[in-house]
Amino acid sequence: VRKTQIALEYVYRRSSEGRCHVFWVQGSGILKFTEGFKAIAQYVRIPLVGTEKDEEELLRRTKTWLEDPKSGDWILVIDNADNDADFIGNNSPISKFVPQGREGTVIFTTRSRQVAIRQGCKIIKVGEMEPKEALDLFSKQFDSWQSLGGEEKRTVSTILDSMGHVPLAVVGAAAFMAENETSPSVYWSIFQENDKRTKELLSKPFSEIRREADMTESILGTYFITFDRITEQMPLMVKLLGLLASVDRQNIPEELLTHSGLEGMDDSVKFCRAIGKLLRFSLVTEAKLEGTTFYELHRPVQLSIQAYLSIEQNNQGRTTGLGVISRLFPKYEYKRRTICAAYMSHALVLTKESTDTISEDLLYRMGKHYMEMGSYNNAEIQVRQCLALRKNTSGLDHPNTLTAVNNLSL
Repeated sequence: VRKTQIALEYVYRRSSEGRCHVFWVQGSGILKFTEGFKAIAQYVRIPLVGTEKDEEELLRRTKTWLEDPKSGDWILVIDNADNDADFIGNNSPISKFVPQGREGTVIFTTRSRQVAIRQGCKIIKVGEMEPKEALDLFSKQFDSWQSLGGEEKRTVSTILDSMGHVPLAVVGAAAFMAENETSPSVYWSIFQENDKRTKELLSKPFSEIRREADMTESILGTYFITFDRITEQMPLMVKLLGLLASVDRQNIPEELLTHSGLEGMDDSVKFCRAIGKLLRFSLVTEAKLEGTTFYELHRPVQLSIQAYLSIEQNNQGRTTGLGVISRLFPKYEYKRRTICAAYMSHALVLTKESTDTISEDLLYRMGKHYMEMGSYNNAEIQVRQCLALRKNTSGLDHPNTLTAVNNLSL
């Protein structure tokens, strides 16, 4: 939240000083980055393209335009550049299109120090919010702020102090109180009851959550309170949360949820109620891309869901995810490249280290998908993983195994 606000303030001041192009793209994945670069290309009149091969060329030409001294002064903000795999290494998906040289200014907002270091950035660390900043953020999110009495406002300050003024936790607490018409004093009581549960979780020495720098007791406590409430109000949300915890946190197509087979998800009214609740609690965000609705979770939100659910519930979420991805995984078509790329990202997450028999066929289709794209190295990785599973389940002489061997030889 604060990183983006600071970047906005900087570009506003720079652009007000004189003529300067300002370009803002999302760095949270190659799909959104590509859309951002397409918008730049259109703005500077670089001709658009019609094939995937040409699309990559368009990104290169946009990069070249930015590197050209004739292009003038510009600022390129790459927002939410948090995924190391997209930015570390000269040939990583996004890094290879980041303009180099002395022309213009590139600004990254990121939670990853590794991304900042590998991109050669001058690092400006955004510290904790001051108490007044946190209070201002809360008051903007909580519509009933002006009607609170002095004692309740002091309780809000106590809550925010206990949260360490973490923006995500502040927004989450405000959303909970607004949605449930809960007073700050009642919320404070609930927060204290959850404190022991979050401390125990974070004390586990090998917890993935514990390794996340941004995962604090305040964030877990805030989300656990929210999860308790929404699952009490709508029990079907437990399985929906399990599905959201199992897939890639970005670019989740709406149809992945509505065709999941989970209770109520194929009912438009129940689905709207469920997704509306997640949106109001700031647990997911919604975006439209090429006419398709996608949802996205912050990394801390997804980790909190995984921590909140039992091992059995997380496993059930993965099983549901594998099933729906296997049913919906599309045959590659250039005109559907956005949705194809989204399903591939979810398939990669769900099949990683999977021994489920559903994964065999899915991995095989993923390999064919990559071959049709001309991405032969990635195709080989998927087919080899498929082959290993088929050897274990069907044996080396089974027709399915031999088919995988044949594709690998191609």
